[in-house]
Amino acid sequence: MMNNRILSAIILLLIFFIFSCNQDTTVKISGTIINQVNDSIVISGPNVNKSIKLSENGEFLDTINISTNIYTLTHGRERTSMFLKADHSLSISIDAKDFDKSLRYSGKGSSDNNYLAAKMLNLSVNPVDYKSMYSMDESEFINHINETKANDIAFIESFEKNNTAIDNELKSIELKEVDYKYLLSLQRYPVYYKFYAKKEPKYSDSFLTPLNELNYVNNNDYVVSQSYKSLVLAHFFNQEKLSNNIETHFSDLLEANAPNIKKDVVFQGKYYLSASSENNELLYNSLIKMSNDSSQTAELTDIYNKLQLIKKGMKSPEFFDYENYKGGTTSLSDLRGKYLYIDVWATWCGPCIAQIPASKKMEKLYHDKNIEFVYISIDVKDRPVYNHDKWKEMIAEKSLGGVQLFADNAWDSKFTKAFVINSIPRYLLIGPDGNIISGDAPRPSDQKLVELFDSLDI
Repeated sequence: MMNNRILSAIILLLIFFIFSCNQDTTVKISGTIINQVNDSIVISGPNVNKSIKLSENGEFLDTINISTNIYTLTHGRERTSMFLKADHSLSISIDAKDFDKSLRYSGKGSSDNNYLAAKMLNLSVNPVDYKSMYSMDESEFINHINETKANDIAFIESFEKNNTAIDNELKSIELKEVDYKYLLSLQRYPVYYKFYAKKEPKYSDSFLTPLNELNYVNNNDYVVSQSYKSLVLAHFFNQEKLSNNIETHFSDLLEANAPNIKKDVVFQGKYYLSASSENNELLYNSLIKMSNDSSQTAELTDIYNKLQLIKKGMKSPEFFDYENYKGGTTSLSDLRGKYLYIDVWATWCGPCIAQIPASKKMEKLYHDKNIEFVYISIDVKDRPVYNHDKWKEMIAEKSLGGVQLFADNAWDSKFTKAFVINSIPRYLLIGPDGNIISGDAPRPSDQKLVELFDSLDI
């Protein structure tokens, strides 16, 4: 008779073998893309960013190791969502000239993905009119998003009625997405209304109440729902909440098992470490606590340390021998003796261009004062279209005044990096003595800039 220990070991091995066989996480993907715009497609998602080469005829064949269900297929500038499960074997057909209309799936899992393709096509054929939507008053807006929610649910039901039923897991994800899309519309309303309607929004005290009941640390939903992801990031980087009590604001996330949310919050958080913020230390400490990535931690620490060197009253970093539009070169030290209002911009930057009329107005208002308006372009010298030549053309076309300079190395200029400039336009104010007054000054269109200038008796 077989020893009981040996028999138990064999049973355990059999269970392990059966379990292992059921843990196949690969999905077979093949297909053809005609009128291809490049030589590959990319499948991306949690822990996956796989480039698959296309043959000369646009054919491809590969396998993907998956860890969740929702992924993105990208070809050139076109993209679509995919629902992948371990037993799927998909064949994809695309005409890159008409991506959304031509996208078709066949094989196991095709019904789920044809639903997502139909949804994408419906969105492209019926785009959201954000200006109209976010210019509505409260009651009209609520009626609109309720109707949209009902239509989204009806679309899912209509697809199942006219086609093969979609996977229960995908259907659950999609119904949640409908709810999250509704909540995201609510969350965006105050800011979007102000932008599109050009006035302050008015809404009841209960308008945003549904957002108070939302769990913002659901990692599973964060991975599969784009609307929930937008809700979460907007919540954690709400300026008012960040200004009040950062430690309390992030407490639930710090304690949660939500690695994907934490990683993205840390990544986004570096842009909220700012020369104008008084909460850098608290934000930095919170971000460091939730970071499990040594490279992210190192980058955060580098930004934080640089910000300690550009506080009000400190000596300004220097720039040397920047090309001057009027001829020759100019260094920061050449401008000493006056207040310097420095505008860091580029010819490709829409918000920068939008500030030009306000800049001209400020120059005119303070033309006889002890202040110099300095404009530093960080255009890339030899970049196609937006380059050194475009810089000269725009100065002439728009009759730009002030001191017009061209940075030595665009984003990588030492001066730009020293001031932790990672987005533009960015404005700096330096005193006649060369010391920093503000490393993140108000824009020309902001009344606070006039108040700042007047407080200095410029």
